[in-house]
Amino acid sequence: MRLSEERIAVLAREVCDRLLDEELVDLEMAESDFVVLVEALILSDLRIEDEIDEQTTAFLLKNRPQLEDGSTAWDVEFERKKLDLAMARGYVPF
Repeated sequence: MRLSEERIAVLAREVCDRLLDEELVDLEMAESDFVVLVEALILSDLRIEDEIDEQTTAFLLKNRPQLEDGSTAWDVEFERKKLDLAMARGYVPF
């Protein structure tokens, strides 16, 4: 995962604070529960992206062994396959 759990907690708090400050949500739960929920959503999203990255790497190693990891060709194929796998799962990467 690209972010530490501590950083995810900080981001979740910032997202919640911004949503509440801008009055974009009307909470019917405790604010602390809202923060925990947002944190769980961020973690879930990052895990999905990690799984897609792993699947993409495995696919390329198996089906494109001539590509050198870290090369421009690898990066292009990685992004292409990652997008295909993400779309197949209904996941929209940022």
